Amino acid sequence: MTKAITIKDIAKDAGVCIKTVSRVINNYPHVSEDIRKRVWQSVDAFGYIPDEMGKRLALRKNGHPVRNGDIGCILFSNYEKYSEPYTAEILDELDRVLLEMGIRNHFTYTLDELADRSLFINTVNPNVIGGCLLIGLSDQHMTEVDRIRKKVKCLVLLGRVEDNTVSCVHPDGFMGGFLATNYLINMGHRRIGCIVGYLKEHSDTKLRFNGYKKALEAAGIPYDDTLVKEGMFSIEGAVKATNSLLKADILPTAIYSVSDPMSIGVYKAIQERGLRIPRDISVISFDNINLASHLYPSLTTIGMDKKEMVKMALQVLISEMEGKGTPGIKITFPVELVERQSCRKLV
Repeated sequence: MTKAITIKDIAKDAGVCIKTVSRVINNYPHVSEDIRKRVWQSVDAFGYIPDEMGKRLALRKNGHPVRNGDIGCILFSNYEKYSEPYTAEILDELDRVLLEMGIRNHFTYTLDELADRSLFINTVNPNVIGGCLLIGLSDQHMTEVDRIRKKVKCLVLLGRVEDNTVSCVHPDGFMGGFLATNYLINMGHRRIGCIVGYLKEHSDTKLRFNGYKKALEAAGIPYDDTLVKEGMFSIEGAVKATNSLLKADILPTAIYSVSDPMSIGVYKAIQERGLRIPRDISVISFDNINLASHLYPSLTTIGMDKKEMVKMALQVLISEMEGKGTPGIKITFPVELVERQSCRKLV
């Protein structure tokens, strides 16, 4: 059996005392940068994992170690945990489901927060958690995902990546994009703008965007890339993207946004130009956040049962934590059109 690496081993390799290693790992002050660098180099070289919290979690069953049942939650860097509407609703549903399942969420951090090495090594730690639920991460984050996986093997993404080693539970973006665009086409719209999040290396955006393109193709409407703008999954980004669309000589008669929070920016840009929704421009979106029904006019969007989707993701994660699941499964969650007042039929 391989000997477990201890803080004593790190101290010896770095040429410092145990107390100094502890101060570095816990990000205490009054340690020189040179010593910090040496300690972290030793930590990386040995693959050291702090064990202080692991001592109280060292449960055994039939003589075999049992993974800790707590989980951690890691968000895409751009997400403001409790103020970004979609993320806040997902985290709210997560709390409800965890309470029902009797599981504890040990932490909720963004990738930016976990850039703090002390925070990362003390929380993304198999002695502390048994698995991680990832929210909003995509293909461009695979380096960070691999870094997490080196510490905690069981990961499930609420979203989608192409990597076949990461299990994913995600709303049916392709069908949602198709339903939204086809709805506008059936109302007589032909010049339909599209506000995407990120087109490159973002699988969820690609699916929602490809559904838009497929609906155009099925209706015999030529695809026009000048009608597609990146909103970077933010209200401010969507304002800028929509303003770009509204500078065209011929305005779109409708805009499909691939996320409801970006639609807030779409509304803002349209209304600041003195245009009215849906009289001048129809708007349709994706997510069905609670705020969508309170916008004026209320937002027609693509929705899904968020609680059941979160529950499904946790069931997959728990299955992997218990050694029963196979990493890399992809589960596509059904979506539906939620019709409200932001789209009008053209005469």
